[in-house]
Amino acid sequence: MRRTEQTKLSEFEESNEETASGHTMFKEAHLGGTSSSVPEPPTPKRQIWHKTLDTDEDWGVCNLDDTVLFVQLLNGRIHAHGEEAVCKWCGCTLEIRDDKIFCTGVCKRYQGEFSRDLNAFLWWEGVKSYTLRKTVAETEHLELEPRDREPISYVPNWSVLYEYEDESYAES
Repeated sequence: MRRTEQTKLSEFEESNEETASGHTMFKEAHLGGTSSSVPEPPTPKRQIWHKTLDTDEDWGVCNLDDTVLFVQLLNGRIHAHGEEAVCKWCGCTLEIRDDKIFCTGVCKRYQGEFSRDLNAFLWWEGVKSYTLRKTVAETEHLELEPRDREPISYVPNWSVLYEYEDESYAES
C-alpha cells in the first residue's frame, strides 16, 4: 500500500482570473469577510397570510376544480404564482368568456369559473377556516360574508392558527 501526502490549502494560489470572477468574494463571505456582492437571504415574516393583491394591477379570482385562487391578468392572460395558467388537458392558453374559463387550444374544454370581484375568493371558499377567512379579509380588504360577521353562539377555547401565530411571536 502506497502512502500519499495530504495536500495543504496553503499550497494552492489564487489566480487573478478567479479574483475577477468573484470566487474570492464568495470565499470571503463564507470565511467571515464582508462583501456586498453576496446578498443575504430574506428573513421570512411569520404571518398567517401575506398581502397578495396590489391595487395597481389587474386581479381576479378563479375557481378551477374547487381550487380557488387569486390570479393576475397580464395582457388578458391568466397568471397564478408568477406562471401563466394553461389547460390541464392539452397545455394551451386559457381564455375568459364572461364568467367562465375555457381552453383556447384544440380541446376547447371548460376549465372553471372566473370573477373580477375579489370577494369571490371568500364566496367560493378559497379559505375554509373562519379564522383564516377573517385574516384574509382584513389583509386583502375584502368583505366578509354575512355568516362570518354574525357572532358565534359559542366561544371556541382556542384556534390552531392563533396558537401558531402566538408561538411565532414568542420565538422572535
